[in-house]
Amino acid sequence: MSSFLESPHFPASKVSEESAREKEGGGRPDHWEMVFWWTRKPLISARSIIVGSLLDVERGKKEFTRITKLDSEKTPHRENPVIPPSLKERFSKIRLLDPFAGFGSIPLEAIRLGIGEVVAVEFLPTAYVFLKAVLEIPKWAVERGLGRRLIEDVKKWGKWVLERLKEDPDIKELYDEDVAVYIGTWEVRCPFCGRYTPLIGNYWLARVKGRSGGYERLVWMEPVSVGERIEIKIIDLNKEFSTKKQTKVSENVIKINGREYIVPEANIDARSSLARCLHCNRIMPGKGDHWYVKQALQEWNKTLEKYLNREISLEELKQSSVRPRLLVKAKIVNNDLEFEPAKSEDDERLWKALEKLKTLWGDPDIPAESVPIYENRSIWVIVYGFDKWYKLFNPRQLLTLVKLVKLIREAGKKIEEEKQKQGWNREEAFKYAEAVTTYLAIALSKYHDYSSVVSVWNPSLIPGHTITFRGIAMVWNWTDISPFASFTGSWTRNIKTMETSLKYIIDSIFGSSSSVKILLDDATSLEKLAGARFDLIITDPPYRDDVAYAELSDFYYVWLKRTLSDVKSNTLVPRFYPEAFFECLDDRCSSYIEIRTQWEKYAPLEISVSSGRADFFKKVIGVETGSDEDFKEKLGKAFKRMAELTRDDGMIVTYYAHTDPSAWEALVEAGWRKAGLRVSAACVIATESKQRVTARGKVALDASVVVVWKKGSEGIGFVQEVENKAFEEALKRVDEALKIGSPLDINLFLKSLAGVLSVYTSYSKLVPDISVKEIVKNSFSLALKALVEAVYKRGGVEKPLDPYSSAYVALKLVTRAGEEKAKARGRELKIEFRRGRVDKTFASLLGVFSNINVDILIANKILAKKGDELELLEPEPDSLTEQSIRRALENLLHEKNLDPSKPENFKTAVDALHYLELKAIQLTSDQFKKLFEDLRSRNLRFSEAIDLAKVLHVALPDNDPEKIGCKRILQHLNMISLGGLR
Repeated sequence: MSSFLESPHFPASKVSEESAREKEGGGRPDHWEMVFWWTRKPLISARSIIVGSLLDVERGKKEFTRITKLDSEKTPHRENPVIPPSLKERFSKIRLLDPFAGFGSIPLEAIRLGIGEVVAVEFLPTAYVFLKAVLEIPKWAVERGLGRRLIEDVKKWGKWVLERLKEDPDIKELYDEDVAVYIGTWEVRCPFCGRYTPLIGNYWLARVKGRSGGYERLVWMEPVSVGERIEIKIIDLNKEFSTKKQTKVSENVIKINGREYIVPEANIDARSSLARCLHCNRIMPGKGDHWYVKQALQEWNKTLEKYLNREISLEELKQSSVRPRLLVKAKIVNNDLEFEPAKSEDDERLWKALEKLKTLWGDPDIPAESVPIYENRSIWVIVYGFDKWYKLFNPRQLLTLVKLVKLIREAGKKIEEEKQKQGWNREEAFKYAEAVTTYLAIALSKYHDYSSVVSVWNPSLIPGHTITFRGIAMVWNWTDISPFASFTGSWTRNIKTMETSLKYIIDSIFGSSSSVKILLDDATSLEKLAGARFDLIITDPPYRDDVAYAELSDFYYVWLKRTLSDVKSNTLVPRFYPEAFFECLDDRCSSYIEIRTQWEKYAPLEISVSSGRADFFKKVIGVETGSDEDFKEKLGKAFKRMAELTRDDGMIVTYYAHTDPSAWEALVEAGWRKAGLRVSAACVIATESKQRVTARGKVALDASVVVVWKKGSEGIGFVQEVENKAFEEALKRVDEALKIGSPLDINLFLKSLAGVLSVYTSYSKLVPDISVKEIVKNSFSLALKALVEAVYKRGGVEKPLDPYSSAYVALKLVTRAGEEKAKARGRELKIEFRRGRVDKTFASLLGVFSNINVDILIANKILAKKGDELELLEPEPDSLTEQSIRRALENLLHEKNLDPSKPENFKTAVDALHYLELKAIQLTSDQFKKLFEDLRSRNLRFSEAIDLAKVLHVALPDNDPEKIGCKRILQHLNMISLGGLR
């Protein structure tokens, strides 16, 4: 029996819309602020997919929206799902597995839905600890009536740690009481004049717009040469003017009240190997690896290590060619930031901290583990000599972190002692101490993410963090946040964030009867699930060019290991989660080996492509990993293991963070060829904000393809027969979707594609045997053909359009862009129309469908090259007014080198259509009819353009400017009834 998720009634577009809303600033789940993690699928998408998988079609049509709260005025995840009594028992018998659980969106929603048994698996210790914090600990606490107490104790012991830190004489003298954040950089000795010059990547300190559109804050730095030192002058327009009105800011030029200010340009551009001395104005020598600044930083990192090893003196270190330098101090005054220049005395505090670190050198709480030196595709600071994790922090930051580690460890012991004194048994007291300490450890993770020499100051007044998106980059305006301030990323603020996060999770899962299990295991084998069987597996497997998780999350791992372990005889020993940080050699972990880093142990096993990883491990230990073939093999093993763990009548649902054909190749290879599964259905769910998705209008959206897999791939299929059946199935699915009013968008294309693949993958063998690449290529072509034919039929067009028109229609359907309105932070955001974008791979498959290749589409001005992508040449107005659309059409004709005075020379019906759209806006009906009759007699393309207009009129959404143009054409020709309004 088919599930609601597999039916044309599943509201994928609505789920996608709500998912995008969830990813916006005000819609994000509270616990996402706990700590940064790369992939976190929207909770409403996870909830919808679970519910859609478990409901039959009829029940789904009646109850899906109510159960999921998809129609909530709030962001849906802020309300718990409503499970009818008749479904509670059924849900309680379901076993659900997520073998790539990440930050736990899918299992969390399964718990909220009361799924009987929820198993979340993670491969990396860092993610495993985070999953414990998101899923297992809150559930354990709620079941024992300890939810509120846990929140209070995280607050209590977070405050205890802070108070002890304030009392520490080593720390007390390093911070100003009233400073929230220090902004620093590197100063380099100029090889020409011999003086030190700071390298400033951005002189802006504050550039903040208010709701009214005016600027609330405009503050910047200016360098002033004073003897041997560059001092910093602060220009704060808020102190001179009210900057909320009549202020024009263009790049670095500000005009206000008739005066003009110029903000200095950065004196460093690392990408171009350019750095300029602020004393003598000379450019530092060298390029690339021989760039003076890069070599100076490499030298600094070597001499720093020599100093800590007592090989050189502090004075010798201070004479390095480059050294850390503070520029500005920011204080919180009346809930706003005030900036003042840092002085040389502030720099001296960094050196004092370094002297104290020297006395601690060799302490196991200093993370001296190696950074994976091969991973320069995402840890870009490696080339500057940052080869050990402790080097990513200035001396004060590092000393503070080490002190916090020791205090968190001490807090954990005190919590355990306190609970035992209150009469708790040893096991429960230990578990509770582990719980509280876990959140303190995560608060530390967030703190060092926001306070390092690679966390950038952001003029929006919200500091950037170290692990920004896909890597760790070199920055030239870094942040050093006081742990005592109430400021983004500070210890004080992070403890409040832990409280808010915990409250959200506890409220979400309160009353759930689910049992929860978190496992540290490899998805290619899942040895800890031997003998288990699941009704439903929903997961987000890795993709080819995924984040280097093992390497990047070591930034967290090396600190988590310390806060959650103990120290004996100056060595780390197991305490909490020993399985995450030590290889236990017996059941009690009385004998063990420390896992120094994730990259050394887990990177060779990770499922992703990395040329650096491949070269390193092949050379060092002779292991083949990180190649394309290795990726395909491991992904295939993971799918095969999932299939083995799924009941015969069960279902596997995979997110996949790409919609392009190469992603489908990887999926079909793994799911069908390796695991013997068949595709049943597919849709697209947005994973970015609504603004970004619709504004881009790309085929490869910031979205995930959701694919339903089932068992039952068997028998032999003859390719020609299979293709015919596949096309018929695609047509059927598109027709079914259109009959119930499904929008013509990327999801309709995915329904068509899933229909094709459902037939291909229903056979275990094809004759003649063809490659998966060929299957995907044929599938895209057939899916597009079915989609376009269905649209032709809907538009009342009986005969096929010419290849250029067919290609244009297909591209308009799958790259839908348009003007949208999205609620965000209580106000409407206008999203302007942007042209559709398509990657070259998809365009080449489009060529298979339309029998014309990409080069011909470009030559005939259907597509245009835009960097690595292709852009659909369509009108791009500023708004949907007739004046704006007319201007956009005029610009389009000019861009396509079409002479409006010679329409008889137009070569394609697409060109003719754009000309007619323009004239339909400019002329009266009588004038237009007369013009059209004349053009039609001289150029057949104008008759074809009318059929194209009929198709686009029914296919496009109301907010597409061409919908308006086509409607006007058909109105003038009295044809509007042929297709009607959508």
